Amino acid sequence: MVMKYIALASVATGIFLLIYSMKPAYLICRTEKAPGWKILVALIAVFILGYLFVLTELLIESPIHTHLFTVSLILLGGGIFVALIVPLALNTIRQAHRFAKDEQHSSLHDSLTSLANRKYLLQSLKTWVQSKQTFSLLLIDLNNFKQINDGLGHYFGDKFLISVAKLLQENTRNHGQLYRMGGDEFAIIFPDDDDTKILSLVECIHHALHAPVQVMTYSMKTSASIGITKFPHNGYEVFNLLKQADLAMYESKKKHKRYTFYHDQLGSNSYGKLKLSIKLSEALKNDEFELHYQPIIQGQTQKVSSLEVLLRWPQEDGSFIEPEDFIPIAEKSALISVLTQWVIHRAAQDLNVLRAHGFQGSLHINLSAKDFQDDEVTEQLHNLLNSGQIQPADFVFEITESAVFEDIDKAKRVIHEMHALGFRFSIDDFGTGYSSLIILRELPVKQIKIDRSFIIEYHQKEANRTIVYALIRLAQDLNLSVVAEGVEAGSVEQALIKLGCNYIQGFLYFRPEPLHRLLYNEQFRNHLKPESPQHFVE
Repeated sequence: MVMKYIALASVATGIFLLIYSMKPAYLICRTEKAPGWKILVALIAVFILGYLFVLTELLIESPIHTHLFTVSLILLGGGIFVALIVPLALNTIRQAHRFAKDEQHSSLHDSLTSLANRKYLLQSLKTWVQSKQTFSLLLIDLNNFKQINDGLGHYFGDKFLISVAKLLQENTRNHGQLYRMGGDEFAIIFPDDDDTKILSLVECIHHALHAPVQVMTYSMKTSASIGITKFPHNGYEVFNLLKQADLAMYESKKKHKRYTFYHDQLGSNSYGKLKLSIKLSEALKNDEFELHYQPIIQGQTQKVSSLEVLLRWPQEDGSFIEPEDFIPIAEKSALISVLTQWVIHRAAQDLNVLRAHGFQGSLHINLSAKDFQDDEVTEQLHNLLNSGQIQPADFVFEITESAVFEDIDKAKRVIHEMHALGFRFSIDDFGTGYSSLIILRELPVKQIKIDRSFIIEYHQKEANRTIVYALIRLAQDLNLSVVAEGVEAGSVEQALIKLGCNYIQGFLYFRPEPLHRLLYNEQFRNHLKPESPQHFVE
């Protein structure tokens, strides 16, 4: 009888455990879409019926057979197994769902600011377009973030972005969803296309950014350039809408405007730039470019001290595509490095011709911000030096403040490497950038070129005269030589020389000319300095 009671207790316990497992099994069936999980409850129900059949057999038989006792113990083990496994499976599934939900949230939200990210924006735009409800898309780009990030460091930059994100979120909460696109770009989907309401939102954004942002011990204000496009007015394609807002935003930044609504002309300009980019690539293959040279005159001796190398792109009708039109496109299309290498190679060839005609000075070559992003230009200079085609004194590289600060760490490394080879550097457009004095402190610069904007109206504006005087005094105190660009009047030249300006460049003496014309220019030959090259103050 003891065996029978043990068997009955085992089967009854197994049935209880199976019934206990029904609730988590039911929850699994509800949460999981896979067909295999849907029959879990039915399987457990079938097991319970089987257990009841065995229980009935045990009640009828007396005494029970040994095999039936063994079956009862196996059924108890099965019940225990199911009671352990099913709740564990439910817990695992729930945990997997939580992980998936967290992962989805992470994939759709920015890790720094916790705002919705670019991926979320694209999904939202698709939803809005499919719903056919009118809306506006605003792209917001902070104007001075790069200077803050480079000047104070990435940690500070991140803290600054977090503070700005909070400001924007607080001030635009009732106007639509705020997204962080990456870097210092944000976006808003505004559920209206009415211009008055959009401009009200724009004012909210500018008001928010005008408030001082407190980060650690620093307090500062920022501003933004905003691009706006509207649906369905400007089209139905999500990526086109995003591109339109981007073009409008860059137009705001370029024109120093607070906001710009997208219009068809912006799209046409973009298409024109694409065509020019393709044409630029072909021009490089076909060797369509040419170099022009503008002499730089030593103030005291009135002799040619050096030549600035200027890239020109002649057209079949005799006109030229201006550098300010194709250089930015070359930078964006990664052709600028190839273009710079072409300039250096051709300038090295032309220098041999110039030397044969008595020119003993150096050539000034402009470097772009993108030239500091790879090592190809540095490698080319290494090769030219090693092959004996040039000497370090042959080239002076002109760099702008904005070019250096696009990636100051990379620029400093490349400039110091080139300086170690013996090349010299001059700061072009000095006084127009953000951090002129920092550059003079951090880089091995031997010369500054005062921007022509201070020279053109030298006599007309007292502020220009004061700035020029201060820049020349600063250069003298730092043991740097000075070039004045854009000199067109003799009276300006005399005033500059009297102040201590070392070199003069401008239409007063020469306009840029191709090499063959320059060599046969009698005025150029008369101004050639037969002895030493341009002297930088060391």
